[in-house]
Amino acid sequence: MSRRFLASFSVIIVLVVLAAMFFYKDKNNEGQTEFPIGLWVTPPVEQITLERYREIKDAGITFITGFREWEGGEEAIRRSLDYAEANDLKVLVRDPRLNKLGMDQLDQMKGMVTLYANHPAYMGHVFYDEPSSRDFERLAAMKQEYSKYAPNGLAYVNLFATYASLEQKGGTSTEYVQDYLRQFDPQVLSYDHYPFLTKAADDESAVITEDYFYNLELIRSEAVKHNIPFWLFIQTLSFNQTHRDPTEEELRWQVYTSLAYGAKGIQYFTYWTPEPSGGETFGEGIIDRAGKQTRHYGEVQRLNREVQAIGSKLMHLKSEGVIHYGAEPPLIAEPKKSFEPIVSIAGDPAIIGCFSDDNGRQSILAVNASFAQHAVTTLTVESSVKRISWWKNGEWGESKVENGEVKLDLAPGQGTWVDFEK
Repeated sequence: MSRRFLASFSVIIVLVVLAAMFFYKDKNNEGQTEFPIGLWVTPPVEQITLERYREIKDAGITFITGFREWEGGEEAIRRSLDYAEANDLKVLVRDPRLNKLGMDQLDQMKGMVTLYANHPAYMGHVFYDEPSSRDFERLAAMKQEYSKYAPNGLAYVNLFATYASLEQKGGTSTEYVQDYLRQFDPQVLSYDHYPFLTKAADDESAVITEDYFYNLELIRSEAVKHNIPFWLFIQTLSFNQTHRDPTEEELRWQVYTSLAYGAKGIQYFTYWTPEPSGGETFGEGIIDRAGKQTRHYGEVQRLNREVQAIGSKLMHLKSEGVIHYGAEPPLIAEPKKSFEPIVSIAGDPAIIGCFSDDNGRQSILAVNASFAQHAVTTLTVESSVKRISWWKNGEWGESKVENGEVKLDLAPGQGTWVDFEK
């Protein structure tokens, strides 16, 4: 072989290797350093511009889930992909024709997928949002066909939370999730649940849905069992007069409790404020209907910087469970009670996500259980723990353990990561 040929061949090999390291290299997030941060409800067709996609990137978003680009046809979808590539974003393409395909129409998928699958910004296709259990067999067949044309693409499905009806789930919530995992074998386990309810007129106390933590634990445990990452949605707006507009502390609390449960990706509901539809009404999301940034833009921008700083670390850790200190979570039958090397916990209520790495090294992500009050929680640790590494507010540090205690000072909704060094 000539040197020129060898050099060209080497370049080809490098490109192939890089392609293999695409976002979904394997189910363990191996090689992935960027924490996935997505959005729901993209800018409308007339707002698909380079500037709008730069604004998305500047908010700390890493991927876009297509919403109404298809209304502008293939040209609008390609424009979305081009502007995403220019801003180092990925796109999950939405084509409503795809999720309507019957079992006898799967041969039509090739043309829908190959239009976009080779684009550098292509991440995958949206298959279905909130399927019933009756859809699983068809979706699995679609995924098998899809993999022929986009072997590195994500066949994206987002599941119902526990609020779905018995008919939609085909059984219990656990059976619904397990049936989906068995039949569809997803690359990512995604669901949505929005915790912040509207305050009652006669009760000014902040309330959340009773099953918020139950959903998290159900998805966490199944994701660990099947060795796949899970994603979920973060509520950014009020809707239907049933859910309130979250404060910055409540946004932070949602994200950090999700990370404590082992989430490997978050998605914001919503980015652009949707129009009322089908009897549903919406407050303002991150961008209002006129295209102006709401207060949530700066809030999620600050929060996403923190998530990227700690998220890339958490991507490669295994969730070992979550301790709720000071308040038992409702509906969870057997919440975790202990985790070495923690001997005891004292002080204010905290939610403590427990993790281990491939070498068995233990760490935690501790979150203030309150999104309204400051908290100080103290961990007593085994005598073998001499030092800790920690992360808080985007800063990394190390500290010596004094008198066997680790003091956690947490603002409302805040989380801090602690790695125990023996």
